[in-house]
Amino acid sequence: MQDKTRYKSHQIWPQVSLFLVVMALALVFTANAWLSDDAYITFRTVDNFVHGYGLTWNPSERVQAYTHPLWMLLLSGAYFLTQEIYFTSLGVSLAVAITAVFLLLYYGRAAQGAWVLASLILLTTKAFVDYTTSGLENPLSALLLIVFVIVYRWQPRQALFWLAWVAALVLCNRLDLGLLVLPPLGWAIWQAKMDWTRRFWVVLTGMLPVELWQLFSLFYYGFPFPNTAYAKLNGGLIGRERLLAQGMAYFVHSLRFDPVTLSVIGLVLVLAMGWRGLRWFRPFVAGIILYLVYIWWIGGDFMSGRFLMVPLVTAVSGLALTPLPLHPGFRHSLAALLLATTLLFPWSPLRFPWQPVSLPETAGITDEKANYWPATGLPNALHTRPFPRHDWIEDGQKDRVRQLAVVEKGSVGMYGYYVGPDVHVVDLLGLADPLLARLPPVDPDWRIGHLGRRSPAGYLETLATGENQIQDPNLAYYYDKLQFVTRGPLFSWARLVEIWRMNWGVYDPWLERFAWHNGPELIERLQLVNVTGHRYVYAFVWNNGSAAAYLLDEASEPGRVYPVTWRITANGATFAGEYVAQVSALAPLSDATTLNIGLILTDVPDLSQPYEIFEYRFWMRLAGENLLVARQGMGWHNEHSPNGMWEEMDVGGVIVREPLVTGKE
Repeated sequence: MQDKTRYKSHQIWPQVSLFLVVMALALVFTANAWLSDDAYITFRTVDNFVHGYGLTWNPSERVQAYTHPLWMLLLSGAYFLTQEIYFTSLGVSLAVAITAVFLLLYYGRAAQGAWVLASLILLTTKAFVDYTTSGLENPLSALLLIVFVIVYRWQPRQALFWLAWVAALVLCNRLDLGLLVLPPLGWAIWQAKMDWTRRFWVVLTGMLPVELWQLFSLFYYGFPFPNTAYAKLNGGLIGRERLLAQGMAYFVHSLRFDPVTLSVIGLVLVLAMGWRGLRWFRPFVAGIILYLVYIWWIGGDFMSGRFLMVPLVTAVSGLALTPLPLHPGFRHSLAALLLATTLLFPWSPLRFPWQPVSLPETAGITDEKANYWPATGLPNALHTRPFPRHDWIEDGQKDRVRQLAVVEKGSVGMYGYYVGPDVHVVDLLGLADPLLARLPPVDPDWRIGHLGRRSPAGYLETLATGENQIQDPNLAYYYDKLQFVTRGPLFSWARLVEIWRMNWGVYDPWLERFAWHNGPELIERLQLVNVTGHRYVYAFVWNNGSAAAYLLDEASEPGRVYPVTWRITANGATFAGEYVAQVSALAPLSDATTLNIGLILTDVPDLSQPYEIFEYRFWMRLAGENLLVARQGMGWHNEHSPNGMWEEMDVGGVIVREPLVTGKE
């Protein structure tokens, strides 16, 4: 009888311990739950979709403003039932994350205690706990990757169809996750015990979800990739070396503030290559390395830890499903050491809900959870009404009542969701705008994931009226083609032809003529307009501390126009136009600063007193004698230069630029 009791206790205790561990993880996830502003970009699409406006950001145009189709569809189904987004999205995220860890630990029970170590790693890593919620796709990515590893660990040769099917779902959740799953899928295909024709058809059938989505995306949106990809990967003048440095800073930031994440990934990679017990995991090593190189190549992300969650989950999955030849006492000591070490960090997820501490921002990489915690942290919802609360939410609610037609915003998530579908929101980062995504960034003070664009002259009027009023003829022609793809009749044969031509790059030359100058001499023909009552008018070109400046008039009047032409080379600038006197000359150019072209207005005969200045600032790069210039530029105004306040503004009514001659189709 006593033996039977011991036997039952021996059988029940692992199940009880598994339940307790999962509950502990669920408690930590819930206590750390929050939402990011970026999640609300998807939420606006979800809201439009559920209310009959299609899978759109602005109902008037078909643009894929989200990177995670599967996650978006899952949220849409839940939102359709609840008609509430805050608690719904958090509930879905928590349910998916808890299911993911339960599956991993359940199938890792036989691995001689490895699952205990795996659960502690997940419990104590900031990258994992922070992004079990946030409203982004990470929890679903974690679940699908865990399922993929479990299926592969079983019998990849016999489960080839299901392996391909799960890989397809991973790709539907986020295309770049293919780097993690395609190497093991490829190895499984190579090892499969069937002829190559059958392998081909099995994999082709298994990959059906992603194949169908790509076809739908190309047909519905007109492009195979999310609009966010076109915006974020279009770095313009950001050199590869700067992106690589930024990507390295992302890894350094993680090692400094969340050292367990990369340490565990590195340890598993080393074990898999040197220890026979993890030999089955070696194809995943290739995938993890590819994904880490990809993160480095694109410059990482501004959200601390977000991109490192998925390789961590993959690595921990391999660990959890592999018996570790370690003495139980050593495993327990290692687990205790991990737990104690993590608790020493003030930003540990085990401490954060009770003692919120934000990571220092370095290289534009921020602790997004800490930033949004007061506004969207779930524990705060228990005692604050209404909730969530944020300035961008209030701005959106106010502008919804005002019934504005078109609004420009740099941070569009919360604002866009709460302003509603009747206001056309132009995303100045290009994530949700099809035209701006294809224009190069013009702000040299960029931050990774935040590449600032500016609306071209006439673009906002075009959106407000529905008539093309873009001033540059090259860009106007390009936009006609683009808007036919994103706004034209869905089943039009002519639209399908334009989709093919747009993706093939047929219209890129028109876009490039507007966006870029690339050559040894930049020519700017301008009409400078005195919009003030100042008497003295100067034209200038400035770069890196020197300027070519010409006095144009000593007795100007409001509304007077001055035609000028600047010819700018790497060695300086020459001026063509009527002038009174040359004041100074421009030294050889340097791409350490912007190239500024504008006019100065003052009431005194020299520049010894404060003066009013209008200028365009052009981001540029030098390659020997060649100038590569982002031609759109940024307009700035200072009423009391050189010590007054600079204000970014549209200076097109003061400095009228002559566009390049348009091409013909």
